[in-house]
Amino acid sequence: MTSETTRVITDDVRKEADKWRDLSDEMSAVYANPVGNDGLELGVFAFFIGPTELISTAMHFEAYTQFYAEAKDLVKAAATEWLQLGEALDRMADEFDRTDQTAEVDLEAVYTEPATNGVQGPSAAAQQGEPQDG
Repeated sequence: MTSETTRVITDDVRKEADKWRDLSDEMSAVYANPVGNDGLELGVFAFFIGPTELISTAMHFEAYTQFYAEAKDLVKAAATEWLQLGEALDRMADEFDRTDQTAEVDLEAVYTEPATNGVQGPSAAAQQGEPQDG
């Protein structure tokens, strides 16, 4: 039987795991459309401001392309890592529950067995006040 305190804590850990899995799903959707399929990527002419500015246009386009690639990688990584975080939180809650049950069994054994400190204790008859053979 798991204590109520531990059950509440592990329930909260599992709720936190669900939150991170949901965030991973949301980030996966962002990556799939439009980020991952280049739906937000701008072409070189988005940076064109006139015929004398071709070098500037190319520089701005290259900077944007690098930034877009980095943002795309971050979104993809977030989806993966947040899913892994949710799974880790579930494993943590399971381990808390498992070790709490193990500790409870161990403690029950400690408190239900009489302590002898390695020395044989008095017999049941002696404990009840009956005379012993000597």
